[in-house]
Amino acid sequence: MIAQVNHRALVVTAMALLLTTAASSTTPQEKEWRDPSPHSVKLLEVETDVRLEVLDWGGSGRPLLLLAGGGDTAHVFDDLAPTLARRYRVVGLTRRGHPGSSAPLTGYAVARLADDIMRVMDAVGLKTPVVVGHSFAGEEMHALGARYASRLAGLVYVDAAFDRGDDADSEAFNAVARTVPAAPGPKAADLTSVRALRAYLDTYGGAGPEAHVRARWVVSPDGSVAGRYTPEKPVIQAMTKEMRAAFSKPYAPPRISVPALAIYAIPKSADDLIRRGSSDRLPFLELATQAANDPAVRERVEKLYLLTRERVRNHEKWFEAFAERGRVVELSGTHHLIISNPGEVLQQIESFVSSL
Repeated sequence: MIAQVNHRALVVTAMALLLTTAASSTTPQEKEWRDPSPHSVKLLEVETDVRLEVLDWGGSGRPLLLLAGGGDTAHVFDDLAPTLARRYRVVGLTRRGHPGSSAPLTGYAVARLADDIMRVMDAVGLKTPVVVGHSFAGEEMHALGARYASRLAGLVYVDAAFDRGDDADSEAFNAVARTVPAAPGPKAADLTSVRALRAYLDTYGGAGPEAHVRARWVVSPDGSVAGRYTPEKPVIQAMTKEMRAAFSKPYAPPRISVPALAIYAIPKSADDLIRRGSSDRLPFLELATQAANDPAVRERVEKLYLLTRERVRNHEKWFEAFAERGRVVELSGTHHLIISNPGEVLQQIESFVSSL
């Protein structure tokens, strides 16, 4: 949630999270915590000795399968899914190598991850679902749409539909981005407890469900936060190897004919970029004061805003050519639109499903 998002680098690093330094703490022993989201939890075997965490919120109607982004678990949907379950049958999946699921040394190619998804669909009886995926899940959804189109009703990309082969604008974009102050990382005081960490995260785009935070961070027995969760080094190496192999050649995933919706996080103004963030940046309200008092800072923010819009618009054009039955929606919020804009994401999902 904290690191700024670079969609080109994301394909290699999205699932390899950096471990931060633990804060010293005198917090008393933490009481046992229970996830309040109304789901059942299953571990389903997708191959020998590989089991994936599946969250089932129940419900009836059109089935929805929720896929988290790289580094996240299905618990990122803990707040949104119960509302969806009022109208739909809702299941969430945590991919291999992430907390709650097995972390084997193989199986991280996109095609293999897509096969994992299909095996979970079969195991829980999801017939022609709408797949809703965030961030890195877009790569899995491309594979699903190309290989298993007849078994899907539609795809909803939540800040997930990117032309990862196009990095032509990265140098210019990053050069300007480095001149614009960004949201700071957590300080020691922010890591004294999960409550303190969530307050910090809420300041910069939103913490999201507590189970999501606890899956992404390591909580010590005394309740302090030791740092970000990271897989074992051999697992990170396996993930990285597969991602580099997939994206070192020209990026040309097979086009999809499944009905699809791509939701992009994109600011409507420079002030929006500061206050609501974007696909690449977290909101940073202190920057508003700096921009108001320093014309040079304001000029850099305006330039970054224009580059941000151009970058996202290029991805939108790519998606419109990639998905023959696709359409695009823009929302002003962070890369984690599920957390920063849950009501608008819910509305877009419902509108899309109703159109099928």
